[in-house]
Amino acid sequence: MVGTTWYRRGPRYWLRRVVVSGFSLLVMTLVFVALLVWFHDLVSGMPSGWRAGCEVAYGAVCAAAGVWGWVRGRRQLAAALAAPATTAEETWRRHDSAQRSVPGRASAGRLPALLLAPLIAPLFAWLLGTLLAASLVRELPAEVRARRALSPS
Repeated sequence: MVGTTWYRRGPRYWLRRVVVSGFSLLVMTLVFVALLVWFHDLVSGMPSGWRAGCEVAYGAVCAAAGVWGWVRGRRQLAAALAAPATTAEETWRRHDSAQRSVPGRASAGRLPALLLAPLIAPLFAWLLGTLLAASLVRELPAEVRARRALSPS
């Protein structure tokens, strides 16, 4: 994802990191805002007291989910930085095992997503928190392994 510019960390490296992270954050934020508008339209027919209560509760759930995603993302990043893959084979093994489990997770998540449609915005808040936690770091876990491999022992 970051190419070969990581070891110099020149302008091309930072531009690529900003563009990739910024675009991902922009798309996720737009989807999140669209889901919030959808929820607002969903509860607009309720009496004003109930509507306000639902919107406040929904906002609190979204905020809590965003913080939870941030904390989880930072913990995963810290674990990856503390124990980076030592060889290219180990990196590919980790990558392949993560990729194999993705289709099963996607299929298993469809029915609960349909049943819990009003909670999709908090899910996106959680994803935004996780993405922000991974984007706002100075050094990626893959760079740690590569830097250790290139440094003279």
